[in-house]
This record gives sequence, structure tokens and C-alpha cells, in this order.
Amino acid sequence: MNFTAIRQYRSIAKNAAKTTIGDPFFLVLHLTVLLLIVLLAALPGFTYGEHMKLLRDQSQALLFLIGCLGIIFGYIRVITDDIRRGAGPILMSRPIGSFCLIAGKWAGIASSIILLHVSGLVSYLLVSEISYDSDFLNTSCLVLYFATIGAGLMLSGIRHYVLRGSYVFYANLILVSLLCLLLLVRVSSSGSDFFDWRGIESGIMIAGGILAFSAVLLPVAVIADSAVVLTIGIIVFLFGLISEYLISTSLGPGIVTNVIKSILPNWQYYWVADRLVDNQHVPLGYFGICGIQSFAFVIMFIIIATVLYDRLEIGKN
Repeated sequence: MNFTAIRQYRSIAKNAAKTTIGDPFFLVLHLTVLLLIVLLAALPGFTYGEHMKLLRDQSQALLFLIGCLGIIFGYIRVITDDIRRGAGPILMSRPIGSFCLIAGKWAGIASSIILLHVSGLVSYLLVSEISYDSDFLNTSCLVLYFATIGAGLMLSGIRHYVLRGSYVFYANLILVSLLCLLLLVRVSSSGSDFFDWRGIESGIMIAGGILAFSAVLLPVAVIADSAVVLTIGIIVFLFGLISEYLISTSLGPGIVTNVIKSILPNWQYYWVADRLVDNQHVPLGYFGICGIQSFAFVIMFIIIATVLYDRLEIGKN
């Protein structure tokens, strides 16, 4: 086993994660998720007892949208800009393989966005307690929620003043930690019945969809400019929303149709919120199938991105 390559991979992934989490735009995305989920819970509507299902659907859609946007931002920040500035050849001048470089950068960005996704899921669970009653919001829990966010930002400022370092990086980590701590406190004090735990199942599937999106966009981030990465990212995101309908109506049912659906981006595979009704759950086998698909997407597109990167470097030389 090549332990040197493993150490290089971990170092590249760690640096990519620090760069992504430490960027101010990441903190903006983080705070946007935390505040918009509360806003979704506060919106009035005629839900006829299904307000929690509506909140779950809206929150999971928000998490997927923010996650994909975070992937686009991370690629532009860590991969595209680095390659355009010539940082890639500098790294390649050392004994670092191109696969290790691309895979490490992908892992760092993906882990950062998963951290953001986890924070959003914890926020959703807290908000599900706040909006448990279909008629009124739990104001005491709402105050605690906002106080936790404010305390996280304040503690980050104090830490930055005393110890220096990146304010944004530690603000993101402290926010996630405090929200998880608040969730543990609320569950232990009020019980688990007031939380919509089925949102975790949907959130896990959404995370798989975000990873699949990150895999599809990775080769574009290696060879294209920032504007192209953003444009293609939007196109891939929208295509994945309607690919199920387009393929089904064009080809009809059959084995070929199913194979094409599994190869092309299709976010409908990862949307299971409609199944979580009447106390139903997502089968473990479905988790496994979608997990294998996401893993296959990641491996396949990392290899494609590595080949494209090698050709790009050969062309420059």
C-alpha cells in the first residue's frame, strides 16, 4: 500500500475543505439555510393537517438547491481558479499523481458541502419542533434557535479576537456544533415525539443526490472557466429535474429506458419525501441502490476528470 499517496490525498482534501469552509460565501450559504428553513415554517398555508409534510418537502428541496450551489461555488473556488492560476502544475511538479490531486480536491469540497447539509438537517429537526403545532409556532424554541445562531457567531468573533485565525472557518464549525448540541438538549428535555425524524431518511437520499451532482460537474470544473462551470452546473441541475419525464415520454417503459435513467443525471431517484407518508419508511435496499449509483458516478467522473486534466497539462506543455 502506498502510504505516501494516502497522506498526499488527505493533505489535499484537508486543504480543499479548509478553503471551502473558510470562504465568506460558504458562511452566507450556511446562514441562508438556517434562516430560510425557519421562514418556511412560518409561512401560512392551508395544509389541512399536513403542514409537516409541506415543511419537509420545502426544506429538503432547499437543502438540495443549496448543496448543488455550494458544489458549484466550491469547484470554482478550489479547482477551476487554481488551475487557471497555475497552481495545478506546481503541485504536479512534486511527486503527486493527477488522480490523487483531483480525488483529493473533490473529497475536500464534497465533505464541506456534506457538513453544510448536516447542519441543514439538524436545523430542520429543530424547526420541526418549533412548528409541531399546525396553528402556532413554539416561540420559546424559536428564541433558543436564534440565540444559538447568534451565540455561534459571537463565539467565533471572540475566538478570532483572542486566537486569531479564520473567523469564517470557525464560525461554520461552531454553528454546526452548537446546533447539534441544542438538538441533543431539546430531545433530552422534551422527548423525541416532537421532531420529524423521517426527514433524516429524506436528507440522506438528498445527500446522495448532491454527491451525484458533484460527480457529474467535476470534469467541467477541470477544463472550463468559472462562467462555464456555473452555466453547465445550472443546466445539469435543471436537466436532472426533468430527465425522468423526458426519457420516459421519449422511449417508453423498458430495460433500455431504465438503463438510460440510471446513467444520466436523474434527481428523482433521490427524492423520497413523497414516500414518507402514513408512517412509511424508505427500504434499506433502496438506500443501498442509490448509494451504489452515487458511488459509481463519483468514481467514473473522477477518472474522466483525471484524464481530461492530464490532457490539459500535456497540451500546455
